[in-house]
Amino acid sequence: MRNHLLQKRLTAYICLVGVVWVLFLFFSCKREEKGGEIKPPEKATQETEAQLSRLTGELMSLQEPIRQEPMNSDLRLKLLATAVNEQQQWIRAAGIGLIPPDSPNLSVATQGAERAAFLDACRWIAYLKAWRKDPLTPDFGQISGQIPPAKIIYKHSAPDQVVVLVEAELR
Repeated sequence: MRNHLLQKRLTAYICLVGVVWVLFLFFSCKREEKGGEIKPPEKATQETEAQLSRLTGELMSLQEPIRQEPMNSDLRLKLLATAVNEQQQWIRAAGIGLIPPDSPNLSVATQGAERAAFLDACRWIAYLKAWRKDPLTPDFGQISGQIPPAKIIYKHSAPDQVVVLVEAELR
């Protein structure tokens, strides 16, 4: 009799553990259906290559007049309005590097042009950061300092030049 009672309790205990386990699995599966896996927060909408290309052209068309009229603060302000995104905390600039037409090694010349384009864009970023503080100084062609940390987010290579769009943190 005692053995029979012990067997009933053991069976009840096993059933209880089984029911708890099934409920646990059921609610675990339910949670996965609703939320699924944990995903990192999405960045702002990813820009297409066409959008980046268009922005690069727009920045270049705003940078060129500054080269022609380096003291014009209105041109600087127009460039700042396009190059700076306060909400996403970035600043962007375009740079250009020329590929020598008589280069014996096109691959090496293209890499050099890309580096030159990157440095050109970083120089523009340095000006833009300074012009955010005061659009009248420094004069174009008169900046000195370190190259700001930046990354290339768009690149276009042509037979005679490389154009890049560079992004840096806005600080």
